[in-house]
Amino acid sequence: MTPKMIISPELKNALDDAVHSELYASNLYKHVANQMQRIGYFGAQKFFLKESADELEHYQRHVDFQNDVGTVAKVPMIEAMNESIKTLSDAVELGYETELELYNDYKRWYDQASGDPVVQQFLLQFLEIQRTSVGEYGDLLARIQVVDQDKAGMLLIDQELGG
Repeated sequence: MTPKMIISPELKNALDDAVHSELYASNLYKHVANQMQRIGYFGAQKFFLKESADELEHYQRHVDFQNDVGTVAKVPMIEAMNESIKTLSDAVELGYETELELYNDYKRWYDQASGDPVVQQFLLQFLEIQRTSVGEYGDLLARIQVVDQDKAGMLLIDQELGG
């Protein structure tokens, strides 16, 4: 007997959208890490490589959940990353925007799952992850504003990001 999909096709599509978003964020953070290495922010490079790995972990949670509910996660084509990031501020702002967008997406997907408490429970962990991440990036942005692009201050922030 073949296992039956026990979630609705609409929720399957929402979960596949989440898979895409997590893989996209992982690739984006790899791109940002490469850009940080290029301009000499090696702490930020390490930080964004870890962010990329975290997004891949989130992707795997989605894959495992979809398997548990009798379906297979689609592995989408991910858009190429080619924009140049010129400063640490640019990188952190992009990270903040990305995490905020994911947070809002997860809120939407959670609302879509209102008729399925199992899917909602699964998505709840990602809302918490995203809320925390948005806060962390917001704190980084605040620290960057405090040093007001002072090179020594930016290098200190970079060093802390790598630690």
